[in-house]
Amino acid sequence: MRPALALATLILSFVPCASFAADTALLALGMEHFRDTASVSDDPGASLTTISTERGYVEGSGPMREVWHDEFLTAVIDHKAGQKSFQIDVSTTYSGTRRSYPSADLEAMGGPKAVTPALIRTESVNCSVGECIYTDHVRIPVEEALLRRLANDYRPGSPVILRFQLNAKRRSGYRGEISNAEIAGLLVKVDAYEAAPSGAAPSGAAPSAAVAQAAAPRRLDLGMSGLAVAPAADNPGRAGVLVVAVNGESVAQRAGLITGDIIFEIGDRPTHSLADLEDAINASAAHADATIKIFRGLKEMSLKARF
Repeated sequence: MRPALALATLILSFVPCASFAADTALLALGMEHFRDTASVSDDPGASLTTISTERGYVEGSGPMREVWHDEFLTAVIDHKAGQKSFQIDVSTTYSGTRRSYPSADLEAMGGPKAVTPALIRTESVNCSVGECIYTDHVRIPVEEALLRRLANDYRPGSPVILRFQLNAKRRSGYRGEISNAEIAGLLVKVDAYEAAPSGAAPSGAAPSAAVAQAAAPRRLDLGMSGLAVAPAADNPGRAGVLVVAVNGESVAQRAGLITGDIIFEIGDRPTHSLADLEDAINASAAHADATIKIFRGLKEMSLKARF
């Protein structure tokens, strides 16, 4: 569940369905968290399996009933039909007039797209003593292809957001957000379930190559071509990887590397060969500075690179 907005006793003063920025703590969660907390529920009678990220984020508990605005992802596998469907499940609580939801808009790659939501059920409280408080449970269909495109852009610490607008008839709508860390986590769980032998626990199966690649950290790239050079007889310490070319707008160019430089260390890792250079780059942290030590001519210099 997503963050609680108010206690039920305070809901009458709440402006319903306001737009909310993504919660910082929620966006800090990675793909692995949503993969590991996703639930799997089998219904043998209906030949259905439901996989959900509902447990991925829970905030608030206590003896008093709290009011939630909640959104999470659900995948439904229909074994009989051999099909999968995906949806955003939304719970929104409000007071006043009952609502209907004629349409919803998904805002992601390629611009907004209109879809038709389904109102699953409505719960009500407080009607006998005052103004009714309603909680609507709504499903918004979302295409698997869109989810996989967003999952392919997953990078730890840099979430891409799938935003949606649930349009209410004659009332302001509800806006919500799903990070592609949550999307990637769900897809890994779905692919693991489908890859598992019949009756085996899905958590033990390997995800598909596409989703596993989406979940992996981005491969760092210095953005230059090099050639290993051995030390000269008159200068035995001057060896490393000779910079042959520097790509435009690359990490190397921004760091100040130029053709003819010899890289002999990156982040305290010696670079005597191209393999050493690759290992040193991969050992560097994304979005952090790394010190590159070079020979420029006979002079030793240190440069700062941010991958």
